[in-house]
Amino acid sequence: MRFFEAIGRAIGGVLSPVAWQGSLLRGARLFHPDGVVYCAGVKPLAVEGEVGALAQRLGGPALVRLSGGIWRWRSANVERRPDVLGIAVRFRNSEEVTPAANAGDQDLIFLSARRLWLLPIAVFTTKTRDFLDNHYYAQLPFDVEGFGRAEFRLIPLRASTVKGNRLERLERSAAAGLALLRLEVRRRGARARWMAVADIELYEPVDIDQDTLRFDPFQAGKGIVPSGLLQSTRLSTYWASYLGRLLGARVRARRASARAARAARRARRRGQEE
Repeated sequence: MRFFEAIGRAIGGVLSPVAWQGSLLRGARLFHPDGVVYCAGVKPLAVEGEVGALAQRLGGPALVRLSGGIWRWRSANVERRPDVLGIAVRFRNSEEVTPAANAGDQDLIFLSARRLWLLPIAVFTTKTRDFLDNHYYAQLPFDVEGFGRAEFRLIPLRASTVKGNRLERLERSAAAGLALLRLEVRRRGARARWMAVADIELYEPVDIDQDTLRFDPFQAGKGIVPSGLLQSTRLSTYWASYLGRLLGARVRARRASARAARAARRARRRGQEE
């Protein structure tokens, strides 16, 4: 293990209790608590060289979760609040729609902010009313098999042209075959050029248990491995957040069951009295 990655894991261990308790109290992910999941297809664009080899590995079925970063979606005016948006992609080997990841799956997570340190600015510059009207960046570096140190981004090919809230716009764009995200890669460095890897087409929303659906940047079955100190902090904090929301979901289920049992007892008593 590299020295800085070891330091990152230690920092992640310190932050894990915060992630666990935050998710437990919120009853959802600490960040990106609410989202919608789409089944998708990945069409490789590059055919030659290092980028072509990467594109061929990523081609096939995918699951894509689109989410708000901060707010729950219960509020009617949530889209008008400053926020960042997120897109998590699982490149899959199987067409099966399931929250469980297989050994050969690859997860990548993107935010509508170019860099982590630009998040306070991105909160106010993100176009929160349309998922397809923002650029998304994986932000931190990866070691890519056959390519080297790299960065990734997602570029929607067109903004939504229909009216409605952001979920309605997204669903209508997908139904029309217009919900397209282009995955691009570049070598680490501000002057490196972005190269097209593949197009990701969103097909339709799917009903899936989002409490157990866990996107993990260290799920690297297709050779895209997180690298560096900041990436290493995510290993334990993501697990802690996942365990916190699972426990919160169980607590909510038990409370709901208890409320239902009490309501049934009250109904039986009223029936006996009558």
